[in-house]
Amino acid sequence: MTLSEYEKKEWDRLQQRKADALGKKARHLLPTAARDRISAAVDVAKQSPGAELAGSAYASATTELGKIIGSAASLTVSSPSVVKQFREAGHEVAALGNIQELDLEAVDSVARLNRIRWGHSGSAALSGLASAAAITGGTVLLAKGTVHDEGARKAPGFGVVATAYAADIAAVLGLAARTVTSTARYYGYDPQRHEEQVFMMSVIGLGMAAGTPAKTAAYAELSQLTQLLFRDATWAKLNEKVLTKIAQQFANKFSVGLTKKKLGQFVPVAGVVVGAGLNFALIDRIAAAANDAYRERFLVEKSGGTLVGITDEAGSPVPLDDGTISVIELLEEEDALPALDPDTASPEEHEG
Repeated sequence: MTLSEYEKKEWDRLQQRKADALGKKARHLLPTAARDRISAAVDVAKQSPGAELAGSAYASATTELGKIIGSAASLTVSSPSVVKQFREAGHEVAALGNIQELDLEAVDSVARLNRIRWGHSGSAALSGLASAAAITGGTVLLAKGTVHDEGARKAPGFGVVATAYAADIAAVLGLAARTVTSTARYYGYDPQRHEEQVFMMSVIGLGMAAGTPAKTAAYAELSQLTQLLFRDATWAKLNEKVLTKIAQQFANKFSVGLTKKKLGQFVPVAGVVVGAGLNFALIDRIAAAANDAYRERFLVEKSGGTLVGITDEAGSPVPLDDGTISVIELLEEEDALPALDPDTASPEEHEG
């Protein structure tokens, strides 16, 4: 299908935004020395009597977080509601998939993505304020990079910290999932499908990525998944059990990554600001990543797969670092990553 002038311009803007993102260095709210000190203090805390309680809280939270991925699709703006909005705007849309037949300009005139973005980011900030207040008010005290012995002996203090972190991480992941599923629907994709939930996790991973290597790997992964979905690859091994396991593994990596980013909450007073600001910024980044990812996928599919993004031409895999959550790797571990059927390849690939 031929792209309109509007769609061509939007494709160029997408690629420019991606190039700009890959040119930026990772930013941190705390200086290196402060992060190192906090990290050392947390290592000491892990050896304390209260550490077992914190560990139990995280283990329990991870199990629950895995459920969030699959349930988020039913908690956001519904498919019938999205279809109704397009119909009320004068578009002949009988089902969610019909949205992909529209021009991107028409989609933009109906989609309420900014409302979703700012609403969920604001909710994340409130969660960050609450958890940071609980954490900084706990008995975990920092002094010269160590935890006071008296505070370390008080398990309830660690219980407050662990519970606050677990609740905050669950809230943030829930908001991230709801943000992405809402965005998916406005571009005509059904997040209740198993393979769409895989794409959704990869989008969240892009929002979590910091630094050029992590972002490049995340962009490349989304491109690979876009091709698999566009060419109707068979996801035969991606059943409910396997998807749940992958979602739990993803949630665990998400919680670890977010915890590392939120170490600043152990700093009294400043931690409250850091907690709220980091949550807001993270959901805002995930919302932007979702909009760009589904927007690019929408245009790639509409062009018949002829469009090539700036990260699609890399000749070798991008090395992963600690800032990357690779959904492709999780799929491979479960032997659930489908092979692309040669019969579904594009004409250009057949010729090659």
